[in-house]
Amino acid sequence: MSEDQDVNEKSVDRRAETVVTQQPGYAATEQVTIDVAAERRLKYLLINRIIYTLLGILEILLGLQFVLKLIGANPDSGFSVFIYGITAPFLAPFNALVGTPAYKGSRFEFTTLIAMAVYALFVWILVRIIEVVASRTIARTVTRSTHEQNPPGGTIS
Repeated sequence: MSEDQDVNEKSVDRRAETVVTQQPGYAATEQVTIDVAAERRLKYLLINRIIYTLLGILEILLGLQFVLKLIGANPDSGFSVFIYGITAPFLAPFNALVGTPAYKGSRFEFTTLIAMAVYALFVWILVRIIEVVASRTIARTVTRSTHEQNPPGGTIS
């Protein structure tokens, strides 16, 4: 930085860029304003959407398992084996947490409902933590520059 230039920077939420294009016979000016804070919020919104989508898929699979057990579906059918195989790792921490009432092949799995609630709560807390970390208390940046120029053909005294 030269001696004749003083720059002060603070935090920023908008950035304006001016591009001047000069060609023989004309000059074009284009000003672009970038909302840095909005871009950051959009990035975290995308992350939150991905997390909630994954939660939705898990909840659907767990719900399918709950319904299959409730209606007494054949555990040897291909679809049942597929659903039980996918959901088994997610239900493992909840195995034998509470008893499972059964009646004529139908089972009411409280553990699946508890797992669904726990995973939903976990994701909600995770998303809230991401929002707290992503938010900034100060979201403004101002850049000021001062330039001293010599007058054409003259000197500064």
